[in-house]
Amino acid sequence: MNLGPEQVYNADESGLFWRALPNKTLVHKDEDSAPGRKISKDRLTFMPCANASGSHKLKLFTIGKAANPRVFKNCRNKLPVIYKNQRSAWMNQELFKQWFHEEFVPSVQAHLKQIGLPPRALLLLDNAPSHPEQKELRSRDGLVCVLYLPPNCTPLLQPMDQHVIQAIKIHYRKQLLLHLIADDTEPAEALKSFNL
Repeated sequence: MNLGPEQVYNADESGLFWRALPNKTLVHKDEDSAPGRKISKDRLTFMPCANASGSHKLKLFTIGKAANPRVFKNCRNKLPVIYKNQRSAWMNQELFKQWFHEEFVPSVQAHLKQIGLPPRALLLLDNAPSHPEQKELRSRDGLVCVLYLPPNCTPLLQPMDQHVIQAIKIHYRKQLLLHLIADDTEPAEALKSFNL
C-alpha cells in the first residue's frame, strides 16, 4: 500500500470509572486505618485515535449510558469529545461503524488533503468483538480501510496500548483529585455533585 506515518492510524477503547477515587490512600502513623468508602461504578468508554506521526489526533470518542445527559443540555455541539450513548456504556459494532464512516473517514481525508497527501489511509485495530468485519470498515472510494492486528499480540504492538490510554487515565484522575481538593465539602459529597 506504500503509506507513510501520516496515513497509518490506530484506535483502541478503554473503560474509565469517572467517579472512582484511587484505591490506595495514606494514613498517619498514629492511625490504624483510613475510613472506608464505597467505590463508584459510574463508567464510560473512551477511544483515542491518532496517526503514527502524532500530527493528527481525532476527537476522543466517548460512550456513556445517558442519551442526553443534563450537563450537556446547552453545549452538546461544543463538546471537546464525540459523545454517543449505549445502555451499558460499552462499544458495539453499530457505534464503531458509525464512528468510522461519520467521524474517522471525513476527518482523515480532510487532514490528508490539507497536508497535500493522497487520501489513502489505514486504521490498525485489535480484533475485539465490538469491531465489525473488515469489509464493513472501508470508505466508499476504498481508499481508507482497516487492518486487524494478529490475536494475542496487541498489547505489544498496538500504539494506543503503549501508554497513551494510561496517560489519559492518569491525567483525568489528577484533574478529578484537584477538583475534589479545591472543593470545600467532604470528598464523598463533592463526588456526588461531580457530573460527567
